[in-house]
Order: sequence, then structure tokens, then C-alpha cells
Amino acid sequence: MTTIVGVQGDGFAVICADSRISSMSTDGSQISTLREGSGKIAVNGKYLLGAAGDVRAINILHHAFQPPAPPPNIVGKKLDQFFTMKFVPALRECFEAQGYATPEREDKEHIAEQNSTIIVAVNGVIYVVDEDYAWSSDANGIYAIGSGAPYALGAMQILTRNKQKTIQQAKANALKTMAVAAKFDPHTGAPYHTHIQGKNGRIRKTV
Repeated sequence: MTTIVGVQGDGFAVICADSRISSMSTDGSQISTLREGSGKIAVNGKYLLGAAGDVRAINILHHAFQPPAPPPNIVGKKLDQFFTMKFVPALRECFEAQGYATPEREDKEHIAEQNSTIIVAVNGVIYVVDEDYAWSSDANGIYAIGSGAPYALGAMQILTRNKQKTIQQAKANALKTMAVAAKFDPHTGAPYHTHIQGKNGRIRKTV
């Protein structure tokens, strides 16, 4: 019940998220807007961290998770190794310490599971961590997670096709994509928050 999009550029990453949360019960549904400072993108040290799934995951990423400091300016295979061997185990340890893990059951497919998809930017590189803690990076450099992801991915593909990605274009396309997702997905809504990270780890939020 979320839309978060990411654009991987040459030496930078742009991540944009909506602010709508929906709760459903037997009595009906309720729509709320997350306040400033508790949104779906957490700026945590040298990381941008976004979560699609449970609000509990967002809370933990903002207020409990202490990610390992990434070596400055590393990219490629070395960054992949750091992410695999240092970041992912730290994320899993934190989630489990906070009681945010899928309970043990006989039909459990993986040794460790949780209930959200996490998008991460570190050193200007985007990763997506699935519910079983496996990560992936898209060759096309466009990402979308959450209930509005199918609409967002389609819009982003059209907007970025055969075009060089600049920071300004990536930000503009991310916002256009969010508007498309919000039009078709009732669980996606404004305001939208956009963050930009360079390969040096510096992060800035834009309006």
C-alpha cells in the first residue's frame, strides 16, 4: 500500500515515495498521511532506506536500525560484497531484535523472512532487498516497489527509454511516475518526497 520509485544514474541515485498509508479491518478502511520526518524514506547515516509493506518496518528503519558505515566511494563488486556480507546481516539482526520477523512455521520457505520490501541507496547505488533478504539491482536502473509498482514501472519505462539520465530528469520522471501510480492505485497519494544521493554518500532532499 505504497509506491516508492528509484532511478539509478551515473554516480547518483534518486528515490521518491508517496505518503499515504491505509489500514483495513472488518469495520472498513482508513487512509492517513504520514507526517514529515516519519515518511517511507529514512535518511539513516550514509543510506537512503525505503520500505513498502508494514509501517513497522518504516518505524524501525527510522528509529532503531544502525547500519554499518559503508567504505567511501566503493562501487561495483566490492560494494556488492559489502552489501551482502555487512548490510544485509545487520538489517536482519535489527529486524529480528525488534520482533519484526515471520514466525517459525513448517511451510516456511526461507531461514529468515520479514514482511516488507526494502529499497536502499548507498554510495549512489540502488539495491532492493526482498522479504527473504535476497537483494537485486536492475540492469535498466529503474525501480518501483509497493502496490503502485506495476503502474510506476510502466510509466518510468516510457519516460526514461533511450534517454540519458541526469539528476534533474530523474527527479522530474520520478514525480511524474508517482502521479501516474496515484491515479490508478488508491493506496498511493501525495505529498511525494524525493531524495538524491551521490556516489560520495551525500544526501539531499528536494521539494
